[in-house]
Amino acid sequence: MQPAACTDAIPKAPVGMGGTITAAGYLWLALWLAMSAMLLAPAAAIAQSSPYFEIDRLNPGLPDPPPSVDRRTAHGAMASFIDLTELGDYEAARHLLNLSALPEGMQAQKGAELARELGLVIDRKVIVPWDSLLDRPDNLDATGSDRLASAGEPRYSVLIGRIENGRRDGAIRLNRVKPGNGDPAWVFSRETVAQIEAFYRQHGPTALERALPAGLKMETFFGLALWELIALPVLIVVALGIGRLSYLAFRSAGEQANGTIASVVFDSMRWPSVIAIVASVLLISTSWIFVFSGPISTIVNPLIAIGFIAAILLFGLKLIDTLMRQFVTFDMGELAEHDQDATRSLATSMAAVRRALIVVAVLVSGGVFLTSVQLFGALGLSILASAGAITLIFGFAARRVLGNILASLQIALNRSARIGDQVLFEDTWCTVERIHFTFVQLKIWNEDRLIVPVERFVSDKFINYTLATSQQIRTVKLTLAQTVDMEAMREAFMDMLAEQDGVIAPKEAMMRVYDQDAFGVVLRFQFRAEDPNKGWTAECELREKLMTAAQKLENESDVPTLPSGGMDMPDGG
Repeated sequence: MQPAACTDAIPKAPVGMGGTITAAGYLWLALWLAMSAMLLAPAAAIAQSSPYFEIDRLNPGLPDPPPSVDRRTAHGAMASFIDLTELGDYEAARHLLNLSALPEGMQAQKGAELARELGLVIDRKVIVPWDSLLDRPDNLDATGSDRLASAGEPRYSVLIGRIENGRRDGAIRLNRVKPGNGDPAWVFSRETVAQIEAFYRQHGPTALERALPAGLKMETFFGLALWELIALPVLIVVALGIGRLSYLAFRSAGEQANGTIASVVFDSMRWPSVIAIVASVLLISTSWIFVFSGPISTIVNPLIAIGFIAAILLFGLKLIDTLMRQFVTFDMGELAEHDQDATRSLATSMAAVRRALIVVAVLVSGGVFLTSVQLFGALGLSILASAGAITLIFGFAARRVLGNILASLQIALNRSARIGDQVLFEDTWCTVERIHFTFVQLKIWNEDRLIVPVERFVSDKFINYTLATSQQIRTVKLTLAQTVDMEAMREAFMDMLAEQDGVIAPKEAMMRVYDQDAFGVVLRFQFRAEDPNKGWTAECELREKLMTAAQKLENESDVPTLPSGGMDMPDGG
């Protein structure tokens, strides 16, 4: 038996009578060939692509590199360069630069100088991303982890860092190049070499630093020079001192200003000026007077950016707060008045707008800060940031804070409670004094403050006495004897209302028999008050007057008006 031909992998083309291929068969075969070519083309392209840049020659003006130069891997090249520049062996370190842009006759001398300058710039301004520099010639992450953006792919260019270069950022990059007559090698790119002198002019030693004695330049712990340990505390003290003088100057100017606008501006600039001046002194000192090394710059530069952003935010908030007080009062005594309903709504709305502006300003400032200082990259947190772990951590930690912020905005939108409203919260009579981001500040009648989380204030029920109107219907309940002259008590009550402060519409007042039992009858005296404060005072005063009137009525008529306590005695006497 003959073995079957292995033709299952090729689709059968339609054939006609006698086994000849028809026109439709040729069309089908052409489509199959085209699809196969499209599927195989990417694989062929990947197989043929080379994980390096091809160049004619690499540094022909230099002799062969010494054994201390490791250019086989990106990790080895970076480590070799740092070690050689720290040892001062710039002639060996120059082999790690792509000097093809220089004439052959200048590569030897100029290359050593460029290696020295680049080593100093990296030491001062770059945090080397060692996680991106793998100990493989192709720099491929063979572990399958997602710590690199191009995991599983060969890499022939690695970004070491970005630093300021005039008005734009410059890149320091390692490239894998292959000269026509040699093996692939990892070296600093030609574009990086072209920017070294500009980097050095901006971030290299200043004239003052070069003039320092050699003893102050000796290296201490963490690779910091002795002069850095001395200069940084001195700069901070000087900056704080200048900031203090600025605060006193703006305070004096605000006290002497005659115009309201000038006083507002000077008052708003006191603390922002302190922060801005401290940040400015540190910026000028660390950029033009001294240039600190990488560990200090990594910490100081973000703090300077935070300082400027905080100064702008604080000035804006101070200015908004001061201007708000020019248009609307936040005094609880005034807001609690019964005719201040519109003022309470305006004060609550303006406070909500202020909180919304703070949220927007903080989010925008945070984005500007992270973009400008490249915090994640500088601190080596790009892996966590790319994976979303930072977002999850901060989101989980701030979930209650964010919930309270949204709840505070909800109060402002639905107007369930306004600044100055009088409420009964958990059987406590309070006045809403402030609605903050995370809590509501309630002023109790005895001058104590009740602090309630906004989420709880929104979710729990409370009575708002001034939401729709400040007027109130108040009641006084008295238990009197069964034989009381009810009409006489009603007349006495109506006479009292005519002279009672805080009572409005006395004709609407009434007395009702609320209840009756063995102890006597319960009378409810009902009246309308101007506002809750006056209503409570009127209720207390009317209760006292009604008790006095009942005692007087009993004395004059010899008919029991007040309930007798004899029923409580065991002998009935």
